[in-house]
Amino acid sequence: MATGRILVVDDDWFARQVYTDGLQREGYTVESAEDGEAAVALLRQHTFDVVVTDLLMPGMDGLQLLDVAKRLRPGIEVLVITSVDSVDTAVRAMRAGAWHYLVKPVSADALALDVKRCLERRQLLAEHAELTRYAELFAVSQRISACLEVERLGPLALDALRTATRADAGLLCRLEEGEPSLMATRGLDEKQGRWLVETLFESAGEAFTEAEAPRALEGVNRLIPSRDARLRRLEHALVVPLLADTDRAGAAVMLRGAGEPFDADATRDGAFLGRCLVRALRNAERYEEAQSRALLDSLTGLRNASTLDAVVDADLRARGESGAPVSVIFMDLDFFKSVNDRHGHAIGSRVIAEAGRLLRRYVRDEDMLVRYGGDEFIAVLRDAAEREAVQVAERIRRAVEEHHFLNREGYDIRLTLCAGVSTWPAPADDRESLFHQADAAMFHGKRNQRNSVYAWSEIATLTPTPTRPPQGISSDR
Repeated sequence: MATGRILVVDDDWFARQVYTDGLQREGYTVESAEDGEAAVALLRQHTFDVVVTDLLMPGMDGLQLLDVAKRLRPGIEVLVITSVDSVDTAVRAMRAGAWHYLVKPVSADALALDVKRCLERRQLLAEHAELTRYAELFAVSQRISACLEVERLGPLALDALRTATRADAGLLCRLEEGEPSLMATRGLDEKQGRWLVETLFESAGEAFTEAEAPRALEGVNRLIPSRDARLRRLEHALVVPLLADTDRAGAAVMLRGAGEPFDADATRDGAFLGRCLVRALRNAERYEEAQSRALLDSLTGLRNASTLDAVVDADLRARGESGAPVSVIFMDLDFFKSVNDRHGHAIGSRVIAEAGRLLRRYVRDEDMLVRYGGDEFIAVLRDAAEREAVQVAERIRRAVEEHHFLNREGYDIRLTLCAGVSTWPAPADDRESLFHQADAAMFHGKRNQRNSVYAWSEIATLTPTPTRPPQGISSDR
Protein backbone atom coordinates (compact mmCIF):
# COMPACT_ATOMS: atom_id res chain seq x y z
CA MET A 1 0.00 0.00 0.00
CA ALA A 2 1.14 3.52 -0.81
CA THR A 3 2.02 5.86 2.04
CA GLY A 4 1.86 9.62 2.26
CA ARG A 5 -0.36 12.44 3.49
CA ILE A 6 -2.30 14.25 0.79
CA LEU A 7 -4.38 17.46 1.02
CA VAL A 8 -7.08 17.80 -1.67
CA VAL A 9 -8.44 21.34 -2.23
CA ASP A 10 -11.36 22.02 -4.59
CA ASP A 11 -14.46 24.14 -4.29
CA ASP A 12 -16.42 21.48 -6.27
CA TRP A 13 -17.73 18.96 -3.72
CA PHE A 14 -18.09 16.15 -6.27
CA ALA A 15 -14.55 16.52 -7.68
CA ARG A 16 -13.16 16.77 -4.17
CA GLN A 17 -14.90 13.55 -3.14
CA VAL A 18 -13.82 11.63 -6.26
CA TYR A 19 -10.15 12.60 -5.78
CA THR A 20 -10.27 11.84 -2.06
CA ASP A 21 -11.86 8.41 -2.50
CA GLY A 22 -9.47 7.45 -5.30
CA LEU A 23 -6.36 8.40 -3.31
CA GLN A 24 -7.61 6.65 -0.18
CA ARG A 25 -8.12 3.45 -2.17
CA GLU A 26 -4.41 3.60 -3.03
CA GLY A 27 -3.57 3.72 0.67
CA TYR A 28 -2.87 7.42 1.14
CA THR A 29 -3.99 9.41 4.16
CA VAL A 30 -6.16 12.15 2.69
CA GLU A 31 -7.76 15.30 4.05
CA SER A 32 -9.77 17.78 2.02
CA ALA A 33 -10.61 21.47 2.04
CA GLU A 34 -13.27 23.41 0.14
CA ASP A 35 -11.18 26.56 -0.43
CA GLY A 36 -7.74 28.09 0.02
CA GLU A 37 -8.37 29.53 3.48
CA ALA A 38 -9.47 26.16 4.88
CA ALA A 39 -6.44 24.53 3.26
CA VAL A 40 -4.07 27.02 4.90
CA ALA A 41 -5.62 26.26 8.29
CA LEU A 42 -4.96 22.53 7.76
CA LEU A 43 -1.40 23.22 6.59
CA ARG A 44 -0.72 25.11 9.79
CA GLN A 45 -1.98 22.18 11.89
CA HIS A 46 -0.61 19.16 10.00
CA THR A 47 2.27 18.04 7.81
CA PHE A 48 1.42 16.96 4.27
CA ASP A 49 3.55 15.50 1.49
CA VAL A 50 1.43 16.70 -1.45
CA VAL A 51 -1.26 19.32 -1.98
CA VAL A 52 -3.69 18.65 -4.88
CA THR A 53 -5.46 21.93 -5.60
CA ASP A 54 -7.88 23.37 -8.10
CA LEU A 55 -6.55 26.50 -9.78
CA LEU A 56 -9.72 28.59 -9.95
CA MET A 57 -11.46 28.97 -6.58
CA PRO A 58 -13.33 31.81 -4.89
CA GLY A 59 -11.17 33.84 -2.54
CA MET A 60 -7.63 32.44 -2.49
CA ASP A 61 -6.92 30.79 -5.85
CA GLY A 62 -4.62 27.85 -6.48
CA LEU A 63 -1.52 29.93 -7.32
CA GLN A 64 -1.89 31.91 -4.11
CA LEU A 65 -2.36 28.70 -2.13
CA LEU A 66 0.75 27.25 -3.79
CA ASP A 67 2.78 30.25 -2.64
CA VAL A 68 1.50 30.04 0.94
CA ALA A 69 2.00 26.25 1.10
CA LYS A 70 5.62 26.57 0.00
CA ARG A 71 6.28 29.19 2.65
CA LEU A 72 4.51 27.28 5.44
CA ARG A 73 5.93 23.86 4.54
CA PRO A 74 9.18 24.16 2.57
CA GLY A 75 9.66 21.02 0.50
CA ILE A 76 5.96 20.24 0.10
CA GLU A 77 4.85 19.26 -3.42
CA VAL A 78 1.84 20.95 -5.10
CA LEU A 79 -0.11 19.43 -7.98
CA VAL A 80 -2.45 21.85 -9.80
CA ILE A 81 -5.73 20.73 -11.47
CA THR A 82 -7.89 23.08 -13.50
CA SER A 83 -10.40 23.26 -16.29
CA VAL A 84 -8.48 26.17 -17.87
CA ASP A 85 -6.37 24.67 -20.63
CA SER A 86 -3.93 27.56 -20.90
CA VAL A 87 -0.20 27.24 -21.52
CA ASP A 88 0.39 30.60 -19.84
CA THR A 89 -1.39 29.47 -16.68
CA ALA A 90 0.55 26.20 -16.69
CA VAL A 91 3.87 28.04 -17.00
CA ARG A 92 2.95 30.36 -14.15
CA ALA A 93 2.08 27.39 -11.93
CA MET A 94 5.29 25.53 -12.75
CA ARG A 95 7.43 28.63 -12.20
CA ALA A 96 5.75 29.11 -8.84
CA GLY A 97 6.89 25.63 -7.82
CA ALA A 98 4.09 23.27 -8.86
CA TRP A 99 5.07 19.64 -9.40
CA HIS A 100 2.67 19.13 -12.31
CA TYR A 101 -0.24 20.71 -14.15
CA LEU A 102 -3.32 18.59 -14.99
CA VAL A 103 -6.30 19.69 -17.07
CA LYS A 104 -9.80 18.52 -16.17
CA PRO A 105 -11.39 16.12 -16.56
CA VAL A 106 -8.89 14.04 -14.55
CA SER A 107 -9.74 10.50 -13.55
CA ALA A 108 -9.03 9.26 -10.03
CA ASP A 109 -6.57 6.69 -11.44
CA ALA A 110 -4.67 9.32 -13.43
CA LEU A 111 -4.44 11.54 -10.36
CA ALA A 112 -3.26 8.62 -8.19
CA LEU A 113 -0.56 7.79 -10.76
CA ASP A 114 0.63 11.40 -10.83
CA VAL A 115 0.71 11.56 -7.03
CA LYS A 116 2.68 8.30 -6.94
CA ARG A 117 5.24 9.71 -9.38
CA CYS A 118 5.44 12.89 -7.34
CA LEU A 119 6.12 11.01 -4.11
CA GLU A 120 8.68 8.74 -5.80
CA ARG A 121 10.52 11.81 -7.07
CA ARG A 122 10.31 13.35 -3.62
CA GLN A 123 11.75 10.16 -2.10
CA LEU A 124 14.59 10.08 -4.62
CA LEU A 125 15.44 13.71 -3.90
CA ALA A 126 15.37 13.03 -0.17
CA GLU A 127 17.64 9.99 -0.60
CA HIS A 128 19.98 12.01 -2.80
CA ALA A 129 20.10 14.79 -0.22
CA GLU A 130 20.77 12.22 2.50
CA LEU A 131 23.59 10.62 0.50
CA THR A 132 25.03 14.05 -0.26
CA ARG A 133 24.90 14.94 3.41
CA TYR A 134 26.63 11.68 4.36
CA ALA A 135 29.28 12.26 1.71
CA GLU A 136 29.89 15.76 3.04
CA LEU A 137 30.07 14.48 6.61
CA PHE A 138 32.50 11.78 5.56
CA ALA A 139 34.71 14.32 3.79
CA VAL A 140 34.65 16.54 6.87
CA SER A 141 35.48 13.61 9.14
CA GLN A 142 38.45 12.79 6.88
CA ARG A 143 39.77 16.34 7.22
CA ILE A 144 39.36 16.17 10.98
CA SER A 145 41.07 12.78 11.21
CA ALA A 146 43.99 13.99 9.06
CA CYS A 147 44.75 16.92 11.36
CA LEU A 148 47.60 16.10 13.74
CA GLU A 149 47.97 19.52 15.37
CA VAL A 150 45.91 19.88 18.54
CA GLU A 151 45.78 23.68 18.25
CA ARG A 152 44.34 23.50 14.70
CA LEU A 153 42.08 20.54 15.39
CA GLY A 154 39.74 22.37 17.79
CA PRO A 155 38.78 25.23 15.46
CA LEU A 156 38.58 22.88 12.45
CA ALA A 157 36.19 20.49 14.21
CA LEU A 158 34.16 23.32 15.69
CA ASP A 159 33.60 24.84 12.24
CA ALA A 160 32.43 21.44 10.98
CA LEU A 161 30.07 20.96 13.93
CA ARG A 162 28.67 24.46 13.55
CA THR A 163 27.90 23.84 9.86
CA ALA A 164 26.45 20.36 10.42
CA THR A 165 24.15 21.46 13.24
CA ARG A 166 23.36 24.86 11.69
CA ALA A 167 24.38 26.59 14.90
CA ASP A 168 24.90 30.33 15.34
CA ALA A 169 27.84 29.84 17.70
CA GLY A 170 29.71 27.06 19.39
CA LEU A 171 32.51 26.12 21.72
CA LEU A 172 34.67 23.11 22.50
CA CYS A 173 35.84 22.17 25.96
CA ARG A 174 38.00 19.36 27.25
CA LEU A 175 37.51 17.58 30.54
CA GLU A 176 40.51 17.84 32.83
CA GLU A 177 40.04 16.04 36.14
CA GLY A 178 36.29 16.23 35.71
CA GLU A 179 36.23 19.99 35.02
CA PRO A 180 35.67 21.61 31.59
CA SER A 181 38.50 23.62 30.04
CA LEU A 182 37.77 25.84 27.03
CA MET A 183 39.53 24.65 23.88
CA ALA A 184 38.05 26.74 21.03
CA THR A 185 35.13 29.08 20.26
CA ARG A 186 33.23 30.25 17.19
CA GLY A 187 30.81 33.17 17.22
CA LEU A 188 31.89 34.02 20.78
CA ASP A 189 35.06 35.50 22.20
CA GLU A 190 37.16 33.60 24.72
CA LYS A 191 35.70 35.41 27.75
CA GLN A 192 32.12 34.71 26.63
CA GLY A 193 32.97 31.08 25.90
CA ARG A 194 34.59 30.51 29.28
CA TRP A 195 31.69 32.13 31.10
CA LEU A 196 29.14 30.11 29.15
CA VAL A 197 30.97 26.82 29.81
CA GLU A 198 31.11 27.49 33.53
CA THR A 199 27.42 28.48 33.66
CA LEU A 200 26.17 25.47 31.68
CA PHE A 201 28.42 23.09 33.60
CA GLU A 202 26.99 24.31 36.89
CA SER A 203 23.39 23.81 35.72
CA ALA A 204 23.80 20.67 33.58
CA GLY A 205 27.16 19.14 34.40
CA GLU A 206 25.99 15.59 33.69
CA ALA A 207 25.53 16.53 30.02
CA PHE A 208 29.30 17.11 29.93
CA THR A 209 30.49 14.26 32.12
CA GLU A 210 27.94 11.43 31.84
CA ALA A 211 25.76 11.77 28.72
CA GLU A 212 26.31 9.20 26.00
CA ALA A 213 24.31 11.11 23.37
CA PRO A 214 23.81 14.81 22.55
CA ARG A 215 21.49 16.61 24.95
CA ALA A 216 19.39 19.65 24.10
CA LEU A 217 19.11 22.51 26.60
CA GLU A 218 16.44 25.18 26.25
CA GLY A 219 16.25 28.66 27.73
CA VAL A 220 20.01 29.09 27.81
CA ASN A 221 19.67 32.87 28.04
CA ARG A 222 17.74 32.52 31.29
CA LEU A 223 20.68 30.70 32.85
CA ILE A 224 23.08 33.55 32.15
CA PRO A 225 22.93 36.49 34.60
CA SER A 226 24.68 38.67 32.06
CA ARG A 227 24.25 42.04 30.42
CA ASP A 228 26.14 40.70 27.43
CA ALA A 229 23.71 41.18 24.54
CA ARG A 230 25.28 38.39 22.48
CA LEU A 231 24.83 35.81 25.24
CA ARG A 232 21.34 37.00 26.07
CA ARG A 233 20.21 36.21 22.51
CA LEU A 234 21.20 32.55 22.81
CA GLU A 235 18.21 30.34 23.57
CA HIS A 236 18.93 26.78 22.40
CA ALA A 237 21.98 24.65 23.18
CA LEU A 238 23.04 21.19 22.08
CA VAL A 239 25.71 19.59 24.27
CA VAL A 240 27.54 16.99 22.15
CA PRO A 241 29.69 14.63 24.23
CA LEU A 242 33.13 13.98 22.77
CA LEU A 243 32.80 10.28 23.41
CA ALA A 244 34.10 7.25 21.53
CA ASP A 245 33.53 3.90 23.22
CA THR A 246 34.56 4.66 26.81
CA ASP A 247 36.97 7.48 25.92
CA ARG A 248 35.42 10.79 27.02
CA ALA A 249 37.50 13.81 26.02
CA GLY A 250 35.03 16.65 26.71
CA ALA A 251 32.04 18.21 24.98
CA ALA A 252 31.03 20.56 22.19
CA VAL A 253 28.28 23.08 22.91
CA MET A 254 26.40 24.29 19.84
CA LEU A 255 24.18 27.36 20.28
CA ARG A 256 21.25 29.00 18.51
CA GLY A 257 19.29 32.14 19.11
CA ALA A 258 15.50 32.38 19.13
CA GLY A 259 13.89 30.10 16.57
CA GLU A 260 13.82 26.40 15.87
CA PRO A 261 15.55 24.15 18.42
CA PHE A 262 18.11 21.59 17.28
CA ASP A 263 16.36 18.78 15.37
CA ALA A 264 17.11 15.07 15.01
CA ASP A 265 19.42 15.63 12.01
CA ALA A 266 21.55 18.11 13.93
CA THR A 267 21.70 15.74 16.89
CA ARG A 268 22.71 12.77 14.74
CA ASP A 269 25.33 14.67 12.73
CA GLY A 270 26.73 16.29 15.86
CA ALA A 271 27.12 12.90 17.55
CA PHE A 272 28.92 11.49 14.50
CA LEU A 273 31.39 14.38 14.32
CA GLY A 274 31.87 14.26 18.08
CA ARG A 275 33.05 10.65 17.84
CA CYS A 276 35.37 11.55 14.96
CA LEU A 277 36.83 14.41 16.98
CA VAL A 278 37.66 12.22 19.99
CA ARG A 279 39.67 9.81 17.86
CA ALA A 280 41.38 12.64 15.98
CA LEU A 281 42.21 14.39 19.24
CA ARG A 282 43.81 11.27 20.69
CA ASN A 283 45.78 10.72 17.48
CA ALA A 284 47.01 14.33 17.54
CA GLU A 285 48.02 14.01 21.20
CA ARG A 286 49.94 10.80 20.50
CA TYR A 287 51.61 12.41 17.50
CA GLU A 288 52.68 15.45 19.50
CA GLU A 289 53.93 13.22 22.29
CA ALA A 290 55.96 11.17 19.80
CA GLN A 291 57.36 14.36 18.30
CA SER A 292 58.24 15.65 21.74
CA ARG A 293 59.98 12.40 22.63
CA ALA A 294 61.94 12.54 19.39
CA LEU A 295 63.28 15.92 20.49
CA LEU A 296 64.32 14.68 23.94
CA ASP A 297 67.41 12.86 25.07
CA SER A 298 66.26 9.47 26.33
CA LEU A 299 68.85 9.33 29.13
CA THR A 300 68.42 12.76 30.75
CA GLY A 301 65.02 13.92 29.50
CA LEU A 302 66.66 17.14 28.29
CA ARG A 303 66.39 18.45 24.73
CA ASN A 304 68.70 16.70 22.30
CA ALA A 305 71.15 18.31 19.90
CA SER A 306 68.82 17.98 16.89
CA THR A 307 66.67 20.86 18.20
CA LEU A 308 69.51 23.25 18.96
CA ASP A 309 70.13 25.02 15.64
CA ALA A 310 66.46 25.66 14.86
CA VAL A 311 65.65 26.96 18.34
CA VAL A 312 68.63 29.31 18.50
CA ASP A 313 67.95 30.59 14.96
CA ALA A 314 64.37 31.39 16.03
CA ASP A 315 65.63 33.12 19.19
CA LEU A 316 68.04 35.31 17.22
CA ARG A 317 65.35 36.26 14.69
CA ALA A 318 62.88 37.12 17.46
CA ARG A 319 65.44 39.39 19.13
CA GLY A 320 66.85 40.84 15.91
CA GLU A 321 65.10 44.20 16.16
CA SER A 322 65.29 44.70 19.92
CA GLY A 323 68.90 43.50 20.20
CA ALA A 324 68.10 41.64 23.43
CA PRO A 325 71.01 39.27 24.10
CA VAL A 326 71.19 35.49 23.91
CA SER A 327 74.00 33.67 25.69
CA VAL A 328 75.24 30.11 25.28
CA ILE A 329 77.10 28.06 27.90
CA PHE A 330 79.07 25.04 26.66
CA MET A 331 79.75 22.56 29.50
CA ASP A 332 81.83 19.39 29.62
CA LEU A 333 82.51 17.12 32.61
CA ASP A 334 86.21 16.75 33.44
CA PHE A 335 87.81 13.32 33.07
CA PHE A 336 84.44 11.61 32.71
CA LYS A 337 86.10 8.72 30.86
CA SER A 338 87.61 7.63 34.18
CA VAL A 339 84.09 7.07 35.58
CA ASN A 340 83.28 4.66 32.74
CA ASP A 341 86.65 2.96 33.06
CA ARG A 342 86.33 2.46 36.80
CA HIS A 343 82.61 1.76 37.26
CA GLY A 344 81.38 0.73 33.82
CA HIS A 345 79.18 2.44 31.25
CA ALA A 346 75.92 1.62 33.07
CA ILE A 347 77.04 3.62 36.11
CA GLY A 348 78.43 6.28 33.80
CA SER A 349 75.01 6.67 32.18
CA ARG A 350 73.38 7.08 35.60
CA VAL A 351 75.91 9.78 36.46
CA ILE A 352 75.09 11.60 33.20
CA ALA A 353 71.36 11.42 34.04
CA GLU A 354 72.01 12.80 37.54
CA ALA A 355 74.19 15.57 36.09
CA GLY A 356 71.30 16.55 33.80
CA ARG A 357 68.95 16.82 36.78
CA LEU A 358 71.52 18.86 38.69
CA LEU A 359 72.11 21.32 35.86
CA ARG A 360 68.39 21.79 35.33
CA ARG A 361 68.10 23.40 38.78
CA TYR A 362 70.25 26.32 37.65
CA VAL A 363 68.55 27.07 34.33
CA ARG A 364 65.28 29.02 34.12
CA ASP A 365 62.14 27.52 32.64
CA GLU A 366 62.25 30.00 29.74
CA ASP A 367 65.80 28.92 28.86
CA MET A 368 66.83 25.68 27.15
CA LEU A 369 69.15 22.97 28.43
CA VAL A 370 70.48 20.44 25.93
CA ARG A 371 72.48 17.27 26.25
CA TYR A 372 74.79 17.82 23.32
CA GLY A 373 76.31 14.36 23.39
CA GLY A 374 78.32 12.15 25.73
CA ASP A 375 79.11 14.25 28.81
CA GLU A 376 78.59 17.60 27.08
CA PHE A 377 75.72 19.97 27.85
CA ILE A 378 74.65 23.31 26.38
CA ALA A 379 72.50 25.95 28.06
CA VAL A 380 70.83 28.65 25.93
CA LEU A 381 69.98 31.64 28.14
CA ARG A 382 67.45 34.01 26.62
CA ASP A 383 67.74 37.75 27.35
CA ALA A 384 70.92 37.11 29.35
CA ALA A 385 74.04 39.22 28.81
CA GLU A 386 77.55 37.79 29.15
CA ARG A 387 77.96 38.79 32.79
CA GLU A 388 74.72 37.06 33.79
CA ALA A 389 75.64 33.96 31.80
CA VAL A 390 79.05 33.74 33.46
CA GLN A 391 77.37 33.96 36.86
CA VAL A 392 75.01 31.10 35.94
CA ALA A 393 77.94 29.03 34.64
CA GLU A 394 79.89 29.65 37.82
CA ARG A 395 76.97 28.53 40.00
CA ILE A 396 76.72 25.37 37.91
CA ARG A 397 80.49 24.74 38.19
CA ARG A 398 80.37 25.03 42.00
CA ALA A 399 77.27 22.83 42.23
CA VAL A 400 78.95 20.04 40.24
CA GLU A 401 82.18 20.36 42.25
CA GLU A 402 80.30 20.03 45.54
CA HIS A 403 77.90 17.28 44.41
CA HIS A 404 78.29 13.63 45.43
CA PHE A 405 77.04 11.65 42.43
CA LEU A 406 75.14 8.40 43.13
CA ASN A 407 75.74 8.95 46.83
CA ARG A 408 72.55 7.11 47.78
CA GLU A 409 73.71 4.08 45.80
CA GLY A 410 76.98 4.07 47.74
CA TYR A 411 79.32 5.29 45.00
CA ASP A 412 80.03 8.91 46.03
CA ILE A 413 81.54 9.91 42.67
CA ARG A 414 83.08 13.39 42.54
CA LEU A 415 83.36 15.40 39.33
CA THR A 416 84.11 18.89 38.03
CA LEU A 417 83.31 20.59 34.74
CA CYS A 418 84.55 23.28 32.41
CA ALA A 419 82.19 25.87 30.97
CA GLY A 420 82.58 28.37 28.14
CA VAL A 421 80.34 31.39 27.55
CA SER A 422 79.57 33.48 24.47
CA THR A 423 76.88 36.08 23.82
CA TRP A 424 75.00 37.40 20.79
CA PRO A 425 74.93 40.03 19.31
CA ALA A 426 78.44 40.71 20.59
CA PRO A 427 81.01 39.26 20.53
CA ALA A 428 79.15 36.61 18.45
CA ASP A 429 77.26 37.93 15.45
CA ASP A 430 75.47 34.75 14.31
CA ARG A 431 74.52 31.30 15.54
CA GLU A 432 77.63 29.57 14.26
CA SER A 433 80.06 31.99 15.91
CA LEU A 434 77.98 31.89 19.10
CA PHE A 435 78.45 28.12 19.40
CA HIS A 436 82.06 28.08 18.28
CA GLN A 437 83.11 30.83 20.67
CA ALA A 438 81.42 29.18 23.68
CA ASP A 439 82.98 25.84 22.71
CA ALA A 440 86.45 27.37 22.34
CA ALA A 441 86.13 29.14 25.70
CA MET A 442 85.20 25.86 27.34
CA PHE A 443 88.12 24.03 25.68
CA HIS A 444 90.48 26.76 26.87
CA GLY A 445 89.66 25.69 30.42
CA LYS A 446 90.19 22.06 29.45
CA ARG A 447 93.70 22.80 28.24
CA ASN A 448 94.54 24.68 31.44
CA GLN A 449 93.44 24.07 35.02
CA ARG A 450 90.04 22.35 34.39
CA ASN A 451 87.09 23.03 36.75
CA SER A 452 86.77 26.52 35.28
CA VAL A 453 84.50 29.05 33.57
CA TYR A 454 85.69 31.28 30.73
CA ALA A 455 83.90 33.78 28.54
CA TRP A 456 85.02 34.13 24.93
CA SER A 457 85.70 37.81 25.48
CA GLU A 458 88.37 36.84 28.06
CA ILE A 459 90.32 34.58 25.73
CA ALA A 460 89.60 36.06 22.29
CA THR A 461 93.13 37.48 22.00
CA LEU A 462 94.63 34.19 23.14
CA THR A 463 92.54 32.04 20.78
CA PRO A 464 91.66 34.15 17.75
CA THR A 465 90.02 31.26 15.88
CA PRO A 466 87.60 28.98 17.75
CA THR A 467 88.87 25.43 17.49
CA ARG A 468 88.00 22.03 18.86
CA PRO A 469 90.60 19.41 19.85
CA PRO A 470 91.60 16.76 17.33
CA GLN A 471 89.53 13.57 17.18
CA GLY A 472 90.56 11.11 19.88
CA ILE A 473 91.44 13.74 22.47
CA SER A 474 87.88 14.98 23.19
CA SER A 475 86.78 11.78 24.95
CA ASP A 476 89.26 12.43 27.75
CA ARG A 477 88.23 15.99 28.34
